[in-house]
Amino acid sequence: MEKWKLLDKKLLIDTPMFDMYRYHLLHSEKKTEHNFFIIETFDWVNVIPITPEGNIVLIKQYRAGSDSITLEIPGGVMDKDEDPIMTARRELEEETGYINGEYQLLGTAYPNPAFLKNKIHFVLARNVVPQGKINFDPSEYIETEVVPLSNIPSLIAGGQIRHALAITAFVYLEINGCCGFSMH
Repeated sequence: MEKWKLLDKKLLIDTPMFDMYRYHLLHSEKKTEHNFFIIETFDWVNVIPITPEGNIVLIKQYRAGSDSITLEIPGGVMDKDEDPIMTARRELEEETGYINGEYQLLGTAYPNPAFLKNKIHFVLARNVVPQGKINFDPSEYIETEVVPLSNIPSLIAGGQIRHALAITAFVYLEINGCCGFSMH
């Protein structure tokens, strides 16, 4: 299978968070053309912070898209020229006040390759401690909740953790064989 060929790209919406484009593409085998609407945005990082006691640091915050309070893991947008580990350290401290620890990249995925052009990186942060300084973005108000790692599967199954990217992070934790974690 071959990739489609870009014939034209037009900026439709320009915002501080993302740009939306119309991509006019040609299917190289069928010779048909189609418009696709693509959001170009920054790469993201989600971090699974684990305390020395083996607890997970979760966050609760309001999400306007779902109009709900979500329970999830810390994370955020990568700054230009920043790697996933640097972003994980920064976002973890800003959102929770937890710092230090040993960091490991667990994996990378596409949040939704149908219309999003960015990637998300999943980072494990072991042995983090609450000795940093919280610094919320203007649109953030976050509460921290610390729970045993063993509670995560029931929080997902029970619908308390519904953020798909947070759930994906825990899948990466399991497939990397980290921390004795199992979703079963």
